Amino acid sequence: MSIKLGPASIAVGDGTSCYGRVEIDNGRIRAILPADGPTDHPLPPGYSIAPGLIDVHTNGAGDALFNRDQGNAVAIAASEYARMGATGFVASIMTAPFESMLHAASEVVEAAHGLEEDGPRGARCLGVHFEGPFLNPKFRGVHRQEWLLPANAARAKDMIDACKGACLLVTMAPEIEGAADAMRVFLDHGVVCSAGHTGARYREGMLAIGLGFRSLTHAFNGMPPLIHRDPSILAAFIQDRRTLVQLIADGYHVSPVMVDILYRTVGDRVVLATDNMPPADATYHIEGGVMRSADGTIAGSALRIDQAVRNYMSYAEISFAQAVMGATHAPAKLIGAEAEMGRVAPGMRADLSFWDEDYQIAGTMLGGEFVHGFHEGSTILAS
Repeated sequence: MSIKLGPASIAVGDGTSCYGRVEIDNGRIRAILPADGPTDHPLPPGYSIAPGLIDVHTNGAGDALFNRDQGNAVAIAASEYARMGATGFVASIMTAPFESMLHAASEVVEAAHGLEEDGPRGARCLGVHFEGPFLNPKFRGVHRQEWLLPANAARAKDMIDACKGACLLVTMAPEIEGAADAMRVFLDHGVVCSAGHTGARYREGMLAIGLGFRSLTHAFNGMPPLIHRDPSILAAFIQDRRTLVQLIADGYHVSPVMVDILYRTVGDRVVLATDNMPPADATYHIEGGVMRSADGTIAGSALRIDQAVRNYMSYAEISFAQAVMGATHAPAKLIGAEAEMGRVAPGMRADLSFWDEDYQIAGTMLGGEFVHGFHEGSTILAS
């Protein structure tokens, strides 16, 4: 049985918008219909429908950390992300003792499979992102130096095997020992290699892109500054249109003016990612809008993915339809899922977010089922 939603402004996910209704059948979008006509779920004036948001870099949600709480963190993150209008997230495993990283990844994947079998309850864990241990010690940030390792093919294969086919993304420094060998293994298994926590300059960045790196992790952070006489790896990723550039749009990791400049230079290749960091222990605290370790080092953000969209609209002075692309189609493209999610278009999964006139999340739909904010009929509820 099909259902019709709207009418409403529809942010397609590719930077464009239209006004109409969305018809859903068997968990998929069947058609985008004209505004006039019958509807099963009318929306108030000023509301918008967009693809479900996707966060490709999150260390956990609430007080649950994927490294520490492992599989138990998945259900918490699924619920929390649904409240943000997100229908998918990639669980990040930070640098830790190598066997601990592998165990955490395995537990996360097992928990994700269990939730998928139980049916829609919240956002889906789409897979695993390893942030480390193949990082440049000089740009390691909060990643502990004693846990960093040289890259090699055997370790890369161990990471892939631990994820049981769900390793989607690996952040590593392309200039460290063995990076090219590890990268070949990752690419052979469909894993996206993202440059990050790196000291690479422009030339090394272009070489890394030539070898197969297609993403840059948290632009401007964990890398040398964009100096005009000796540009960093960021310049290479800005210049090469084969790549995508991840951005933490909290106004602290990157100043609003630099967010605007990045949008003007990179445009539709910006991927909004939160790097959300629950407290690892009692010494972690939020200060200056970011999560910090005991010594004041930035450990991650306190950003919600829906707030990232609102910030992006404000900082770059762009429309909702343009901004939401950075949290829908762009991340879907990054992880190779753009044929299934990230746009409101016929044949795509009915993973949708619903926004009120102030661009606050009013509801979330996963595979045609409401998982946050709605009930049968036309009433919108806060869950």
